[in-house]
Amino acid sequence: MDEVTSVSSHFQESQFSETSFVAAIIIRELFTVIRKNVVALIAAPLIAGTLVAAYASFRTKEYTSLAYLRLDENSARAADAIMSSVPVLVQLLTEFKVDGATAEDRRRELDSKRSISVAPNQNPRTSTLFRLSVTNADPAMAQAINAAFIAAWLQATIPPPINLRTLNDEIARTEQLIPQMSALLDVIKKASPPVLHAENTLSEDALTPAIALITKIDQANKRIEQLKLQTLGASQDAVFSPPNLPDAPNPSHAVRWGLLAAIAAEILLLMFFWFRHSIEWRQAE
Repeated sequence: MDEVTSVSSHFQESQFSETSFVAAIIIRELFTVIRKNVVALIAAPLIAGTLVAAYASFRTKEYTSLAYLRLDENSARAADAIMSSVPVLVQLLTEFKVDGATAEDRRRELDSKRSISVAPNQNPRTSTLFRLSVTNADPAMAQAINAAFIAAWLQATIPPPINLRTLNDEIARTEQLIPQMSALLDVIKKASPPVLHAENTLSEDALTPAIALITKIDQANKRIEQLKLQTLGASQDAVFSPPNLPDAPNPSHAVRWGLLAAIAAEILLLMFFWFRHSIEWRQAE
């Protein structure tokens, strides 16, 4: 048993030593690659980062117009889907000029400049305030397109003719039920025997059906209010804050893009030199 343990321990030690030896060789060769190409490894990333940062600084500046909408998460998703729909985008393209080789390209370009997100400092699941952003090279155009998206969304929430007729029919039927229930309530009140020493008080037998009728009348009135709101679509009150006119361009993040470009160039260049060194190393063997 001791012999087996000893052999196993010796095998693990030899395996560890072999791994350490290979790692040491790799590290040594890596330092060799860096030493031979140190100038290129420093200069190339600096040049790449500078060029990208310069491009980010001098490219066309963009402005973002912001509007805030009183919506829950489901309503915000629905609004986003409506604004991304083909009919809405086609409608806006008749009002605003957008670059693109085809109609599909223009729709994609227009939609790519718009986004709906949770307002800052809000919980995505419980938030009732969302932010609609539209970006454009012209600040006034960004504001106008943002307002057009909101107007098109509000218009699209109005029920189409068939659904509108169905809603109006249900409103009419519910309104007819209220006088009937009110008349029945009056009958119950008149038929109820008077309670001693209590004015305008129903007997115990008449109280239960009267309460049930009053409850149904209240429910019918609330249902009518809900149906009438549905016929109007989304309320203008959903617009908590209309689109603003941006007075400053979006940050270019030139330093960030330059740093990322420099890091990417450094990694790619190091991989290239390591690959070339590996080939030379194997040929030398």
